[in-house]
Amino acid sequence: MALAGVASNVPDWDGLPMLFDMGRFEAGHRVWGHNVASIVLAALLLGGTQWAFDWIGTIGDWVSARFHKTIPPRPAGESRFSGAMLAVAFTCVALVAQLVHLPCDMVVSGGSGLSDWAIQPWWPFSSTAYVYPLIPWGDVGPTVILMTGMIVIAKWRARISAISALTLIVLCAYLLMRKWYAHW
Repeated sequence: MALAGVASNVPDWDGLPMLFDMGRFEAGHRVWGHNVASIVLAALLLGGTQWAFDWIGTIGDWVSARFHKTIPPRPAGESRFSGAMLAVAFTCVALVAQLVHLPCDMVVSGGSGLSDWAIQPWWPFSSTAYVYPLIPWGDVGPTVILMTGMIVIAKWRARISAISALTLIVLCAYLLMRKWYAHW
């Protein structure tokens, strides 16, 4: 889950130029990191380094030690999966998490004087861009819905599938309602 959480935000690295030059930010945001080539490379890097170095486990152990072992310790012993299977699994998790980012950004765009930021998923091979703005950028609704879902999952872990499905349904309904009410 931690790998998926980290990976799902990796495409936004292309927003870093905002710290230095707004012109470069405008030119590259939702382009350089929001394309299939960049996502595949990032997934290979994330999956490979997780398999080779277990950086998530290392960070978890460090946090656990600092907070009086509030995080359950990792089970010791051999994994039932081979190293190659784990490397592929980690890479696939990172790939899927990042690919989900693209349609999410396609529907969250523009607002309050901002232009819509189209996604160029085939860049640098094609400049074809896609955007379907349902809600404005900065709308806190999706974040509140997703955070609420995670908190409920943390409370009732045995019902993770049902809570996840309900969270997704509520999120989709919110997106559609925001788009519908925007036309009134």
